[in-house]
Amino acid sequence: MWQMIGNVASVIQILSAIPFILSAWWLLVRARRYRRRVEEMEQRVTERPMALVVGLAGTDISGQVKHFLDESGMRMEMRSYTKPGGVTQGNIHGMLADVLKIKGQMTEAGVTEVHLFLACPLVFATALGAILDNWVPVKAYHLNRDSGRYEFWTPLYKGFIPGLEASPLSEILHG
Repeated sequence: MWQMIGNVASVIQILSAIPFILSAWWLLVRARRYRRRVEEMEQRVTERPMALVVGLAGTDISGQVKHFLDESGMRMEMRSYTKPGGVTQGNIHGMLADVLKIKGQMTEAGVTEVHLFLACPLVFATALGAILDNWVPVKAYHLNRDSGRYEFWTPLYKGFIPGLEASPLSEILHG
């Protein structure tokens, strides 16, 4: 009898490993697809790209970004928004309205993609993401503190992040 219980326990252990293995495989496939999409977006440049530089952390990063764009051979118009006083709970809405005006100007100029460079508090970055949502493709860059160079990290495109569009949550939200 104990032998039979041991055999049943072994079968249950083997069967319980199957969902784990399938989940690991699924995540690996999605990670590879995401990496491939990010590389494709990084290489693709549209007709009228523009850089949007937002510096609200006490420094104006537009010179640093211009140097990066020139060094990378990325010729594009640059729009910059800097306020030396920083972001507070009292002025954030006015600043977001200013950025919304810049977005309107970029739209009028015929922007086809935005290269986004930020030095600002997380709250402002989150609100800025909501402003830029569902507009044109946005390529987000990160300053690598070790190398002192900007790195392309991820595209934000038409309300989704590549690799997440086939998720169950996305299917629920987009019907």
